[in-house]
Amino acid sequence: MDEDQPRTLYVGNLSRDVTEALILQVFSQIGPCKNCKMIIDTAGNDPYCFVEFYENRHAAAALAAMNGRKILGKDMKVNWASMPGSQKKDTSSKYHFHVFVGDLSPEISTDDVRAAFAPFGKISLSLRSGR
Repeated sequence: MDEDQPRTLYVGNLSRDVTEALILQVFSQIGPCKNCKMIIDTAGNDPYCFVEFYENRHAAAALAAMNGRKILGKDMKVNWASMPGSQKKDTSSKYHFHVFVGDLSPEISTDDVRAAFAPFGKISLSLRSGR
């Protein structure tokens, strides 16, 4: 198994009736899943989750098969939790941290995000629109 390859998928646009057990049942049809973490937003946004596979090939197959698939009346949005190959590792330090920050209000600017994380050291942002 290649540990450098991504194995975790972001699954969004979910119905409030979707559970971790249901997601695992559906995604396990593609390959063995290691973990599923459902995120329920108290602000009223749609729930989303992260599905981790044991192998990259199963995650890649699930991405291809499940993106846009309807589950409980809603079309799922499936993407890599971190974009493969898009984040070059800084080899000048022995510590590398990547943080996913999602479902931000449209009023939050890039400068706001930068200011929030600035106390923790040097940062780089990779922005994508989720909608």
